[in-house]
Parts: sequence; structure tokens; C-alpha cells
Amino acid sequence: MSIPHLHRPTKDDLLNAAGGFWQRLRIRFRWIFLRSFRRYNVDDISAFVTWFFMSQTLWLFVGTTTFFSVIFAFLNSLRLQEYVARAISDYMTGETGITIIFESAIVPKWKDSRISFKNVYVTRRPKRNRIRSDRNADYSVAAGYDLSNHPSYHRFEDEEEEAMSDDLSEEDTNYSMFDLNVGSIDVTLSLARWFQGKGLVTDAVIKGVRGVLDRRSVRWDPDHPADPAAYRHVSQPGDFELESLQLEDVLVTVYQPGDFRPYTASIFRADIRTFRKQWLFYDFLSAENVVGQFDNCLFSLHRPQSIGRTTEQDLNDGQWARMSRFRIDGVNIDHLQAMTTQEGPISWITSGKVDAVLDIKFPRDRDDGLPLNALIGEIADAITTAASSAVSDRIPGQRELAKPPLSAPSDDSDVQEEDSPKVIIDIDLRFRDLKAAVPIFTQDLSYTNNALIRPIVAFMNANRTLVPIHCHVVRDLSDFDGAWTVNVGNWPYGRHRCEGL
Repeated sequence: MSIPHLHRPTKDDLLNAAGGFWQRLRIRFRWIFLRSFRRYNVDDISAFVTWFFMSQTLWLFVGTTTFFSVIFAFLNSLRLQEYVARAISDYMTGETGITIIFESAIVPKWKDSRISFKNVYVTRRPKRNRIRSDRNADYSVAAGYDLSNHPSYHRFEDEEEEAMSDDLSEEDTNYSMFDLNVGSIDVTLSLARWFQGKGLVTDAVIKGVRGVLDRRSVRWDPDHPADPAAYRHVSQPGDFELESLQLEDVLVTVYQPGDFRPYTASIFRADIRTFRKQWLFYDFLSAENVVGQFDNCLFSLHRPQSIGRTTEQDLNDGQWARMSRFRIDGVNIDHLQAMTTQEGPISWITSGKVDAVLDIKFPRDRDDGLPLNALIGEIADAITTAASSAVSDRIPGQRELAKPPLSAPSDDSDVQEEDSPKVIIDIDLRFRDLKAAVPIFTQDLSYTNNALIRPIVAFMNANRTLVPIHCHVVRDLSDFDGAWTVNVGNWPYGRHRCEGL
């Protein structure tokens, strides 16, 4: 108690005793964390390390895109963007089995909180057509030049392996091949979604796609027909589930098997709200809007409109979660002939156009339940059916038929089962200006039918005719699970009803 009390220096005392700017800065920095000017001990250092890692981990979860943007910006400043692009290309090529090449331009977009990949090259070809030389040649191919036969990219052992590489007898080439150049891909990342098994990418914007889709190597064995259901995608952890996908300026040249003429398919703009790898075809059909061109024929996928009622009213008063309408006009008849068969009555058609309108109804989720006003909507629809049926059934832009189409006889299979959700597709096909040539001798028709069909074909060839066909297709929602194309399964086992004149 007799020892005098020592005066502990305060912050102002330390600043007054400091002799320069850096000493004052050091005192202020230590005073913030330690409230004194003593040396750092082990506890202080461990606290700093823990705080650093926890803050970076929290930043990685909350702002994944910003975190990777800072990393890419730092690597770009060190001139390492080419090595980073090559590492990402090798990783994605090994994971997907498709050659993906990123150019060195990986640019963070700070304003939009996105990461932009410029000039991306995507290809899927047999190994024989891939460059077997220096890996730097892949980046030359990405620019649009095929340098596989250039002498500067060959080594001495390439000539010895030429005979082995040209033999594709042991390699399966029965698949669609493509070469695509993508102008830019803007993505938003989320590590939390990756831990949930939904992939690292949250949403993407793809612009400026040019390339070729080559299906000339695809073949079918009539003796062993393939089951489309066997080619469905099997769900795996890590399959992407994008919250939104936007496509702009997509143009692809398509080559079909059977020496079919090449044509172009393009998408001017597409806004897809949800895009999942497991439900790829289903999500594309339920897109917000898709506008494009198929073989110089405009098509659109949008929400249907009816006179007197909005789309939201139709959805709230019904059992459907969403309705979409796909429309395309003036498709050449040779596309239908190439997709069906080169024999039979359809092969007799020499020219013609097809207008198609597909109304697609998607079921509600079982957890959502049926809205309370559905009963009121059904009562209101029953009262106004007589007055508005002729107007509401009419598709805007379609010419009114002189007579209603003949109804096919209904059976018990047309009754919908409530056990599982269904996808309803109403198809309206109108064949315009058909011209045909019936062969003199054919086994597809009997003697009587052969005599009766010739005046009909002669009338169609001499006049501009319109042949309408209406179809009603009911498919289980499970048929779209894993489907990437129109072949969602064995169509004969579904319930379909077609009617026409």
C-alpha cells in the first residue's frame, strides 16, 4: 500500500510523446485494438487470424461474385489471366466432357455485380477432329480458325498416329456435334447454392452465339428402335439450377442427317425465369418469352391472351400454374417429312406450308393447393360459356374455319386422372397450299382408296387449300423429368386425341 500509484499513459500522452507521422499512426492503430501500446501476444495474433478468416468466409458466402471479382482483378493485374482461363477451361472440360475454352478476358463487372467471360469457345467433336498438338492451338481455334493441319502445330509423332486417329470404328459418333463461339457470358455466383447442390451459378446472361450444330452423324436402327426415355438425364448432385437465364443474339446453322438442306435457327431474345438441368425442356417451355426464327420462319413463346380476360385471371380461376403459347408460321413441309419417314402418304407431298399454335398448360404444385376462388371462377365460366365460347376459343390471328372440326370419339382414356399432375398441350395445325403427287402403283392404299384419293389430290393441286388438324395431348409431369428434347418418352402410351377436317 505504501508503493505510489503509477500513472498509466493515455492515448493523448502517447501522441504528444510521438515524434513523427508514422509513430502517431502506429499508436492510433494499436490503440484501436489493444487500448494500450504494449506488444502483441499470442492471444492477440490468434484473434486477428480468426477475425480475418471468419470475415473472408462470411464475405465468400454473402458476396461470392464480388469475392471472385476481386481475385480475378488481382490476377489480371499480375498478367496471370491467361493461366487462370486455361485452368478454368481444363476444369470445365473434364467435368462436362465438352471442350470449353475461355479466352484470357475474364472481366469483373462491378456495376452489375457480375463476372463476364469474353469469347468462349464450346465444341463437341470426335477425338480425331481435335487438335492433338500443343494446347495453345486450342486458343487459336477459339478465334474461329481451324489450325489442325497447319505444319507449325504438328510434331513428329503426329504423323505416326495419323492412321490410328483416323479410325473411328471403336468410337461412338452417334450424337449431335457442335461448334459454338459465344461473345460474352455474364454470371452471378453463390457459394450457398453450391452447398445446397444447385450449382455455383445463380443466373446467367449469354449474348452473341454463333456456330454450327452438326447432326449428320446421327443414325437410327429400324430393327432396334431406341427408347427416348432411356436417354433422359439422371439427376446428380451439383446439377445447375439457374434462377434466371437470358439469351440474346443466338444464331446457329443446323445440319440434319439424310442429306437434308442446311438451315438456320436463331433466338433474338429469351427470358427464362428458372432453368434447371434436370428439367431443361420443361423450363424452356415455361419461359417468360422467347422470340426467334426457324428456317426463316418467325416463332414466339409467350403467355396467351384472350378477349375479355387477362392472363392472371385465367390462372387464378383455374387449376393451372402457368399457360404458354408457342406459335410458328410458314414452316416448310419438308421438315415434317424429314422427321417422320420417306415412305407412305406423307412422302407424296411435294410442297406446302404449316402454321402451328401450341397452347401448353402447366400444373400447380401440390403444396400450393387449389385457390379458394377456383369454385367461383368455375361458376362464372359456366354462366358465360354460351356467350363467350365462340370468342374465347378463337386464337388471335388465326383465320376462322368455315365449319368446326370433326370431333374424334371419346373414350375412358380421355378422362384425366387426379393421381399425378398433368401437362396439357392443345395443338392447332393448319396445312396451307399443299401439293402432292400420288404414285401410280403403291402398296400403302387399297384399290378403292387409290381411286378415291386421286380426285382429292387433283383438287388440292388446282386450288389453294387449308387442312386444319387439332390435337389434344396429355402427358404426366414425370415424363419431363430428365428430358432435354421433345422426345420425353414413349408417346403412344400417353393420351392423345386428334381431330380435323
